[in-house]
Amino acid sequence: RVALVASPNPFNPSTTFWMDLPREGRVVVDLYDMRGRQLATLLDEVRPAGQNQVNWDGRDRNGRGVASGTYFARLESGGMTSVKAMVLVR
Repeated sequence: RVALVASPNPFNPSTTFWMDLPREGRVVVDLYDMRGRQLATLLDEVRPAGQNQVNWDGRDRNGRGVASGTYFARLESGGMTSVKAMVLVR
């Protein structure tokens, strides 16, 4: 089982995603808006087992700041998935 936590949440201007990975492997963290549109890929690489982190600065893949609202981070690793909602307050 993989775990994903966003801190702080709500956040402004950035948040950190903490991941607890049961084993080393490829990790993908994608960001989505409320409509299910993919905004960015924060991470797509091999990471070691244990605690890992990645930051999000509230920007999409083109470097544009996103509006206040609820967003979702989706973590995939080793055939497992975890989704976390977070709130950006500008």
